Amino acid sequence: MTPIRVWNCIDGVIDRLALYEVVRKMSLNLFNSIKAGAVAVAITCVGSAASAVTINFDVDRSYTSLTNTYTSTDDSVSVEVDGVRVNGGGTLGSNTNNFWTASWSDNGSGGGLGVYTCSWSNLCVDNGQIDGGGPNEMAMIDFGDLIVEITSITFSFWDSNDTFAYGVYDDAGPGATPVVYDDNVGGSASNPYTFGFGSGDLQGSIIGFGVDNWRDNFLLQSISFDVIAAVPLPAGGLLILTGLGGLALMRRRRSVAVA
Repeated sequence: MTPIRVWNCIDGVIDRLALYEVVRKMSLNLFNSIKAGAVAVAITCVGSAASAVTINFDVDRSYTSLTNTYTSTDDSVSVEVDGVRVNGGGTLGSNTNNFWTASWSDNGSGGGLGVYTCSWSNLCVDNGQIDGGGPNEMAMIDFGDLIVEITSITFSFWDSNDTFAYGVYDDAGPGATPVVYDDNVGGSASNPYTFGFGSGDLQGSIIGFGVDNWRDNFLLQSISFDVIAAVPLPAGGLLILTGLGGLALMRRRRSVAVA
């Protein structure tokens, strides 16, 4: 075999390996979207007989600058929760790394999820609740490929001075603005305090709950929701996979012709 043919053979192998990796990753993303869609279809088929899904946050999770993971009581849904700073109108702060999450089990006075404001070389000096004593804090809940409708939320360490804010976001990056935002919500002296949302009030894939003034401080104890849809695969997704398959076939034919 001539050097040119050897090089063409090696080049073809490298191209096929690179193409295989691209197709593998895209196929995995497609599989995840199909799986999420299957969940949504199953829930739709069940219809009104399906009960709301509940995630309890009154479990022990160490504080972290990354995300904490929580799973629903029926093991059907897992979410990632991160801490952020929220400014006026629900716009997220420019530095999200200084806001950590942690949660605690109920020790008799109430448990739940809180947010730490951490700075000065990762020194966390905050009280661990979602509060407005410094920057206004928010717990950002990412439902991944699912679109959900929140039906109710329960807070602990709640008192008559507390209200809360919520927002729906397309992403949780620094400076992100909400698609939907409302503040000064709720108001009750009961602890724990449960607030119910009306049908269609709060739907999304990334939803935050936080404070709107310096008097607020509480823990997020639980949320209940319905899964209403899966985030759709982009319209060009299948076309891209088809195109990559055709490209792979063309490279295979070229390699056979060279050999």
